[in-house]
Amino acid sequence: MNAFAGLGYNNNHVRALDDAALRRLAPSVFAESAASDRSHRYTFIPTSAVIQALRNEGFYPVAAMESRARIEEKKGFTKHLVRLRRHDGFSHVGEVLPEICLMNSHDGTTSYQISAGLFRLVCSNGLIVSDSEIETIRARHSGNIVDDVIEGTYHVIERAPEVAGKVEQFRGLVISEPMQNAFAKAALELRYEPEEAPIQPAQLNRPRRSEDRGDDIWRTFNRVQENMIQGGIRGKNKNGGRMSTRAVNSVGENVRLNKALWTLAEEMRRLVA
Repeated sequence: MNAFAGLGYNNNHVRALDDAALRRLAPSVFAESAASDRSHRYTFIPTSAVIQALRNEGFYPVAAMESRARIEEKKGFTKHLVRLRRHDGFSHVGEVLPEICLMNSHDGTTSYQISAGLFRLVCSNGLIVSDSEIETIRARHSGNIVDDVIEGTYHVIERAPEVAGKVEQFRGLVISEPMQNAFAKAALELRYEPEEAPIQPAQLNRPRRSEDRGDDIWRTFNRVQENMIQGGIRGKNKNGGRMSTRAVNSVGENVRLNKALWTLAEEMRRLVA
């Protein structure tokens, strides 16, 4: 039900994550050094220090995840994603709350990145806004990283009303069932090779709860996003055997798919409008 199920979100009442909870969900946040293959030019600032600085600015982490290490030497340094929310009534529009998505790694696979996120109260689902809407802010592992991240965070926040306005536009545009399935088909092609998807577009467009029933772009987008990220949809593999789609547990893939789906929704909005 939630792209960060078990990772900090608590349905309609979200609790701030303390360091113990963060360490359990994303140990790489607390790395004490960079991975051993990083050069001397790599400035090491642990994500935990950046998060503490953001707490001092009035933000608190509400969800976290990290990618599994395929190589033993990378364990404890992998790509991780922490979602933060402002404590002072960072206002929401209807069922949606704005969030900040902070991504980093200590193995050189990514810089610090700050993106705009949205949290749906209806299903505790975490969305990420595409770069075309609000450009992702990147801070390299050099110079004054903490200040760069804080500055980037406020830049993203200042543009949050634009995202809220786009959500209202998505809500106000009704699309036909064939168009919904076309959206779902395009979404499947983001993850699977042509003709290799184990499920049909109509399955991806199927609502999981009554609140997601409806023909507007917003609810179509949310149905497809949740079904794709959460997985668990029964289908058939290449050999015709029964299987269920897998949840997206990779941080990088989670971010990529979320942003691409937002772009699809925006293209559908332009087409309809």
